[in-house]
Amino acid sequence: MTTTERDESTVTVTGAAPGVIVALRRAAAIASEHGHNYVGFEDLLVALLDAPMSPLQVHWEQRELGALTLGELRELAVSIIPGPVRGTHGPAEPATVTFELSGPHSDEFRQLIGEHS
Repeated sequence: MTTTERDESTVTVTGAAPGVIVALRRAAAIASEHGHNYVGFEDLLVALLDAPMSPLQVHWEQRELGALTLGELRELAVSIIPGPVRGTHGPAEPATVTFELSGPHSDEFRQLIGEHS
C-alpha cells in the first residue's frame, strides 16, 4: 500500500484580539462546511464579513454608507485600525505570525509567503 504525502501547515499567531480568534475558528468551520481541509483566503473573508457587529459593519452603518467599491471598502477598513495602545492593555510585545510547512509543495508555499510579506 502506498501513501501520498500531503501538504501540512502549522501557524501560530501571538497578540491576536479575541475577534480574530473567533474569525479564524469560523473560517475553519466554513472550510469544513465546504469540504476542504484548509482555511483559505475566501473562508477567512466570509468569516470576517459575517462576524456579528464587526467593527467594519459598525462603522459602515454609523457612516450610513451604501454600496462601496473595493477601494472604498479598503479605505473604510484602514480608517478603523486603532492607534497605539496606552497603558498596560494588551500584549507587551508586537503581534507575530510564525509558520511551519511540510509536504511536496512546501518550498513553493514558502516562496509565495515570502513574496507577500
